[in-house]
Amino acid sequence: MIAAAAILIAAVASQACGESDADKILALSGNSANGGTVYTAQCAVCHMADGTGNADANYPSLVEHAMHESDMDIVEVILEGEGAMPEFRSKLSDQEIADLLAYIRATFG
Repeated sequence: MIAAAAILIAAVASQACGESDADKILALSGNSANGGTVYTAQCAVCHMADGTGNADANYPSLVEHAMHESDMDIVEVILEGEGAMPEFRSKLSDQEIADLLAYIRATFG
């Protein structure tokens, strides 16, 4: 019980100090090869293997968008979802998201 309370206090203190989940992910070193595996499994069905998306289905092109977005914005969209895109906070680990960001940057901008 005391350990659980300590963890909760640490989590609240971390958020109060301004360290968001996205900040924690951005502090990790991403591996683009591992991110390619995550992309194929989780993202390619909507954004297509080549990142061009499908405008008719409201799946944006990563080729056009990634180069104009900050790493923070990309991570926040992955975490929370946006528009037709679901959230991946509950589906991917922080390391998988860091790897995915590395892949998106290396491949699409």
